[in-house]
Amino acid sequence: MEAEKSIQAWLKKSKEDFETASDLLKSGRYTWCAFVSQQAIEKYLKAAYVKTYSKIPPYTHSLLRLCKELELILPEKVLESLTLVDKYYLAARYPTYKESVNISSKSEAQVFFKKAKECLEWLQKKLDV
Repeated sequence: MEAEKSIQAWLKKSKEDFETASDLLKSGRYTWCAFVSQQAIEKYLKAAYVKTYSKIPPYTHSLLRLCKELELILPEKVLESLTLVDKYYLAARYPTYKESVNISSKSEAQVFFKKAKECLEWLQKKLDV
């Protein structure tokens, strides 16, 4: 039962984060939209980890590491998108990285958000948490 409680908590936060990312996109906070999108996917993967292994997920923010821990075989398109999304954990949190991955245009942010959404949807179908 404790694992189920943890899974539901991770899923709730993932959903909230993705809704927040959508709001940030609408408000023009593009780099933060990217960061929160990364967080939404990370939390979904951590829910999947708890469901799969019935234990606390690894202390990491790396989407790719979490996918590896879950032994996921990622299609090339999903791998490329997750690699892109993964960069934004550092970008929003550390100023030295922020300049190199700053999203300044709405169109660029929309493309990013679409890729993040497609990744999350693929993971949801694949993992069925």
